Formats: sequence, C-alpha cells, structure tokens
Amino acid sequence: MTSGGAAGPDADYPSVALAHGDYAAEIGLFGGTLKALTYRGAPLVESYEGKPPLMAGVVLAPWPNRTEDGWFEWQGTAHQLEITEPERNNAIHGFAVDWWRVTERSDNRVALAFDIEPRQGWPWAIQLEATYALDERGLHHQLTARTAEPGEVPFAYGLHLYLSPQGAGAEEAVLSVDVGKRYLLGARNLPTGKTEQVRIVNQPIAEVDWDDCFHGEGPLTAVYSAGGKGVRLEMGEGLNWVQMFTPADFPRAGGPGKALAVEPMSAPPNALRSGEDLARLSAQNPQRFTLRLAAENNN
Repeated sequence: MTSGGAAGPDADYPSVALAHGDYAAEIGLFGGTLKALTYRGAPLVESYEGKPPLMAGVVLAPWPNRTEDGWFEWQGTAHQLEITEPERNNAIHGFAVDWWRVTERSDNRVALAFDIEPRQGWPWAIQLEATYALDERGLHHQLTARTAEPGEVPFAYGLHLYLSPQGAGAEEAVLSVDVGKRYLLGARNLPTGKTEQVRIVNQPIAEVDWDDCFHGEGPLTAVYSAGGKGVRLEMGEGLNWVQMFTPADFPRAGGPGKALAVEPMSAPPNALRSGEDLARLSAQNPQRFTLRLAAENNN
C-alpha cells in the first residue's frame, strides 16, 4: 500500500511498501526512488524521511551526472539546457527528480511511470517506466525508456544509490567493485580526459574522499560490507560506469555522517557533450537497464 498518511516529513512524500520473505522495501514516488531496502530488518541502502537528501535513490534520466555549461549538440543542432548546478555552471541529473505515478502494484512489486516532456534545451518526449520487485534473491530493478519521436533521441540512465552495510557505519566498512579505470575529474566534476588504472578490493571507506567516476568491463558487481555482513549490487548489461561519492554529511536520525553512494550509470559525466556511450533511443529501439541488490553474509 502507499504510505504517507502520518504526520511528519513523509506525509508530503508518499511511498509504496513492498515485502517478500526476508526482504522489505519502500519505493518513493518523488524521483522514483529506492527509499529503503532491508534484509531481516537490517538496511541495505541508506533510508531517509521526506524529500530525498543528496539525491538518495533517485532515477537519473535522460542523463546522469553533469553536462558542461548545459550545452550539447545532437545531430547537428545545438541545445542549451537550464543550468541546475549554478555553482559549477552545469546541468545535472536530468529531469526525473519529480513526481512519478503508480501504474501497477502488488505486495512485492510496483511499476512507476514518468513522462519527460519537451522543455528548454530538450525538444523530445520520453516515457520512463521503473519497476521494483522483491523475491528470495533480493530487489530487482528495471528502467525502460521509450519514445514516439520520429528520429533518434540521446539517452543515458543512472540510479543514485547510497549503500548500507547492514547498518554498520561507513568508517567500519570496506568496498570491492570490479572497475578497472578511474576517470579523473576537474574542479567542475567534469572529465579531464585523463584516466588511471585502479583496483578496488576491500577498500576502507574511512580512507577515501570520493566524488569520482569509474569504468569497468561489465557486468559490474559491488560488495559493501563490515564484519562479513553487507550488500551486493549487481549491475546489468550496459551499466559499465559508476560514480562513487562519499559525503560526510548524509542526514541520519543520530546525526549526519559519512555515506557511500555507488551510482550505476550507462554513460559517464558529460556524455551529452562527449557522446561517450550515449544511447540512441528511438521508437524502434527502446532502452532497458537492470540491476539487483541483495544481502551479503560471509560469516
């Protein structure tokens, strides 16, 4: 059922509760978010009340991350997006951080829809569907993008996940993710064109301060754990990019603290500008992306 009748921050930001076996989830209608996911009551993602803080759990489309100066060219025509990160003069994270609608619902599955309408710098209509489903293997998410436009439309997708190692603090946790390259970013968090080889295996999160882009030859898997308990994120075909971010001020009931965002993406920052791994969405070529989240227990 949809929650949101109680007083407090959640009253204005309703969600849909899902459950199956040991797993439970909340899917927020603002941003199509994965608002909460638990295994036997232990959190696998950072949860929150009210509006998603620091973009927690939101769908990023029709592009994730940043577009330099909000400007890009597509098939010979220049487009100027609204600047939504004015401190860096970028357009950031697309248009889907808005109200989605429920189209299907059961005890363990929900489908949400959101329509991207033409607007400044974006002359195309796109229809998004996000599904979230629980089973004994965890939470399965699929994002489908469709368009009825007569030509091709640029498209990329991301999901702004903040992982939780079953409730342990980031200072106690380690991360393993099978990426091979780090793409160096400049002061505006845009790619500089430089890369370095990396290997992230049991990396203590206490030792890093990231807002960095990584690439691997998919399918990619990330495991975030503390003391043998944690969460596994499996990214499906086409999600070969990951933005990882370690804010020190993620809001929690006991006070703000360090958190880890692991953001699967189908293209890197500035993809609208560079064209790198940018999909060509059309009526004949819908785009689909999948991922799975599950508990990881090794003790």
